[in-house]
Amino acid sequence: MSFAPPPPGRPPVAIYVSRTLNQHHSCSTVFHESSDMILVDVLSPEGFFGSPHHSLRVKSVYLLRTNSPPYRSVPPERIFSSLSYPHLVLGDFNLHHALADPGRSLSERAFIISTRYFDAAFDVLYHLLNTPGVYTRFPFDTTSQPSVLDLAFTNTALSSLVSS
Repeated sequence: MSFAPPPPGRPPVAIYVSRTLNQHHSCSTVFHESSDMILVDVLSPEGFFGSPHHSLRVKSVYLLRTNSPPYRSVPPERIFSSLSYPHLVLGDFNLHHALADPGRSLSERAFIISTRYFDAAFDVLYHLLNTPGVYTRFPFDTTSQPSVLDLAFTNTALSSLVSS
């Protein structure tokens, strides 16, 4: 397991790496200056899934709400980068967007905030892996509705290797 130590009062972001993956591939952690994002670069001499790529980047994010733009703790352009090798971006984005949750009605503010992240992803050719409308958060109280806050995106180099 890799984690970035959080500032006081903030949860860390974590990525769990299986022992099997660690036994067969080289994994290195790249910490972000905040505790809201962490990267793991995986190197494989044989390549991944029959592809010619020898590296894979996994980026986990946990976006906290803020009162200033972009209204989340990490701006979208720091999350989505144009990479020629496979890249998986996943985590708790704390965003509501019609592509992930088509049944939800969005406020104008929620739409504007989430659209910045989705547009940034699509601008550098990332694809949403989530099945639209499949909830990832189920509230413990009856006043809130289920939602799709946990999102996963792949760049083109990885999406061509993902079948489902």
